[in-house]
Amino acid sequence: MSHANPTPIRVGMTGTFAGKPYTIIARVVMGMEEEGATYYWNEFYLSDGSDRIAMLVCEEVYGAQQWRLFSELAPTKPLTAREAGLKQVGDRVDFDGVSAEITVVDETRVHFIEGKAPDWVSVGDVAQYFNAEAGGKMWVVSWSGDVVEYFRGMNLHGELVARALNLPPAALTKTATSTQWLTSGRLSQLGAFLALGFLALPFLPSMRGCGSSRSIGFSAPGQASVATPAPPVVERRPIPPQLFAVGTNVVMGGRKYQVISHRVTAFTRVNSQWHQHHYQVTDEQGQTNLLSVDPIAIAPILQLYKPFTPSRPPTPQVAGSMRGGDKVTLDGYTGTIAALEMSQEVARTGPPISGLATNGLTYHYIAGGSNGPLLASWNAERVVFYRLASMVQWKRDAAK
Repeated sequence: MSHANPTPIRVGMTGTFAGKPYTIIARVVMGMEEEGATYYWNEFYLSDGSDRIAMLVCEEVYGAQQWRLFSELAPTKPLTAREAGLKQVGDRVDFDGVSAEITVVDETRVHFIEGKAPDWVSVGDVAQYFNAEAGGKMWVVSWSGDVVEYFRGMNLHGELVARALNLPPAALTKTATSTQWLTSGRLSQLGAFLALGFLALPFLPSMRGCGSSRSIGFSAPGQASVATPAPPVVERRPIPPQLFAVGTNVVMGGRKYQVISHRVTAFTRVNSQWHQHHYQVTDEQGQTNLLSVDPIAIAPILQLYKPFTPSRPPTPQVAGSMRGGDKVTLDGYTGTIAALEMSQEVARTGPPISGLATNGLTYHYIAGGSNGPLLASWNAERVVFYRLASMVQWKRDAAK
């Protein structure tokens, strides 16, 4: 087979995830055998300049390039290599309190390396692995020799990867043409609340000294083509109509707010993209607030967010390390992250809206708790927080 790179991503290329720069240091061609045939995929190793590494994986699934990012886990009760090697399809394994079913057991091999891969990766390395699934999430356990490693993977849309790498948005969404690369899905779809987890993903802890190859396990092509449905098509919703013009007064809960800025924001989660209207509004006391219009509801829902300024706000790097399910505790607020998203400004009338970047990407998480939702928005410079103050269904007489 050809080891040619089927993507425009090149070793040495730089980009930014969650406001943090990184460099692609290596491309590794991985393979697995099934019924006498070898199936291949590419793994791009990302470095933030320290000892920490993340892996961006590209494979061809149902004739199109599919992208995933992997991070390493450190379970409280890890398996030994012997225990991992005894696992079979159908067995269950515990991931810190979550019982997952093993769906695939197999092995992978390193076929080609371009660039400077980490010391533990060499051509010819073989690693065993199994995949486990529970509640729409997937874990991969890989081992070689006595070293056992745990990974959590998440799906990415090619357009998001392209933007993070400063490539044209369509550069990584083209249909695949090579027939030597995998043509059936191997990784199960993750839950929606983890869909944009890669945007808030901490880079992997130091892995120097590991003796295994950094192989990531996948299900066998023959199995996946039967058991795994085709990846859902990314839904691109049309831009909803604008409700308010700059200068309009909006009445919510008996209080009047004036629109001083309007912005069309493009949001993305994996397998979902949509546009949303944001308005910067001021109340009668001159306080600036964020007014968001829910684009999914049958009738528009107005969501009024008020600024929330913690006494010790986290840095963008700390915000970027949060994942779905993580706990958030800030100045009396306690909640759990339910969604992670990425957005970009499409159009704006009026001044910039606080917390939403005017040029480049903005990252967000939404946390829910007994004292209401919390919205965090950040870029490389700062993090801005909002608390949901009120939510009402829009009526035409709300605009004055």
